[in-house]
Amino acid sequence: MVKQIVLGLIELYDTKDPFELCDCLDIIVTKHPMGNKIHGFFQKTNDGIEILHINSELDYHMQKYICAHELGHAILQPELSIGFFIEHPLQIKTKAEIQADKFAAELLVPDDLLIRYPDFTLKQVAAAENIPLELLKLKFNIKI
Repeated sequence: MVKQIVLGLIELYDTKDPFELCDCLDIIVTKHPMGNKIHGFFQKTNDGIEILHINSELDYHMQKYICAHELGHAILQPELSIGFFIEHPLQIKTKAEIQADKFAAELLVPDDLLIRYPDFTLKQVAAAENIPLELLKLKFNIKI
């Protein structure tokens, strides 16, 4: 289901860039400092305005991932406003968080990515492509 939604958006708007998709969907993206614990969050105002807040202290690749993740919330669970993306190694992810990560993985990771790097480990592919390792594991259903 998530993959089909992502493919439909890519086909409709002719882009895989989450920032461009937000622009096409009239979703406001703001960047501001949030410290080192909060990476971003999705907000839907009482009058229906959708806003993605992204931590400006993150590097561009992480901001892109956070944008894709929060866009996943906006598309898949628009009723869940103010969902914070907090980095914590022991965090148990809810179904909504896993779906948002799956959305980000489908948007940011090409289906043929691993074929492009036949002699690389998964960790090396993640580093070469500036993609979080967990996103690759989710995309390709790898449980290591």
